[in-house]
Amino acid sequence: MQADISTRRPNIPALTGLRAVAALLVVVFHYKYIVPGLGQSPAPGARVIQAGFVGVSLFFVLSGFILAYTYIDDDGSLRGSRKDFFFARFARVYPVYLFALVIALPIFIDISLVHPVGVMKLKDTVRTAILTPMLLQGWTPKRAWMWNGPGWSLSAEAFFYLLFPAFGAWLAKQSQRRLQLIALIACIAIITPPLVFEMSRPAGIGAVTPSSYGPWVAFLKFSPLIHLPQFVIGVITAVTFIGRRNQVKTGNWQTLAVIASIVLVLIWSDRIPYLLLQGGVLAPLFALVIYALAGGGGIAGTLLSHPIAVRLGEASYALYLIHMPLSWYLTKGLQLIGWPRIEAWTGLAAFVLIAVLFSLAIFSALEQPARIKLKAWYRESYPWGRFKLFSVLNPSG
Repeated sequence: MQADISTRRPNIPALTGLRAVAALLVVVFHYKYIVPGLGQSPAPGARVIQAGFVGVSLFFVLSGFILAYTYIDDDGSLRGSRKDFFFARFARVYPVYLFALVIALPIFIDISLVHPVGVMKLKDTVRTAILTPMLLQGWTPKRAWMWNGPGWSLSAEAFFYLLFPAFGAWLAKQSQRRLQLIALIACIAIITPPLVFEMSRPAGIGAVTPSSYGPWVAFLKFSPLIHLPQFVIGVITAVTFIGRRNQVKTGNWQTLAVIASIVLVLIWSDRIPYLLLQGGVLAPLFALVIYALAGGGGIAGTLLSHPIAVRLGEASYALYLIHMPLSWYLTKGLQLIGWPRIEAWTGLAAFVLIAVLFSLAIFSALEQPARIKLKAWYRESYPWGRFKLFSVLNPSG
């Protein structure tokens, strides 16, 4: 049964393009480690790259917005059944997730058994091998990164998906005043754990950086509970936008002002405690950008709605998941053939271009066909279901 066309909300291509920006931020952050000259550079552009991990926070906020915009009706109810929703999410994320795990398996074996990184215990390796395919690695944050590091955020997303049908629908039925209060609570929940950690500094830990390690640091970096407030802010942003979408019209100056604010924060990121940025302190600004782009966004919205940007956004999920194992294979390959290291920006551009081309191929050859086949199988297996979810999906979902 198809949902009536009049009930479908229009796609927002600029938000699909924004996914590409989020993924590229994470990619350049990780790739700075494989090209010399960017990791410690004080140049403004290098500072942005050094803080590129905030792209994960942007993904969390964007995910909350897209889910609410796509799956919540105007009356606050979920479109379709919960079974429909969960299968739609599975079809969306798991095929490429599993493919990336297969690609990263030799690396996982190497760093855990052959050439262990740090103190690796067999029980940690076994636990990771069991939990990671089940999207549960974030609940053991100390080892969440072991088998394809970027995949840790998918364990947080799986947790958000589990909560969304009930919690998202509940949020959608709240008054604007109560939503504002919940958003304020979410913001407080974002900044409180990192600030408490910074004030207490347990076990004599010094300044925390992306390379810092330890149980408490891992919990603050990878635990799904820590990142839930960012997702909530995204849902609230969507609920607010849905209620006002016929009146929302954002232009150049609003959107560009928020984007400029984010860029300035990234340029000055060395002055902000790492765990605040990692924990989502930029989530309110990301929510404003998403809201502005959903309402038009001026020139920024036009650029992100370009077919090239949209295509990159569609492939951003594959890019996010495969860029780390790909960098390992590229580095090893160049070492084997004796290729000289390419310096700084040239090397970064070359590695990013290769990763983008791979992600576009994976999207076309695996991700999109697998999603179509899984949805077709679901329709045939459960013909009595209400397939509203599949009829309203947009590329950002």
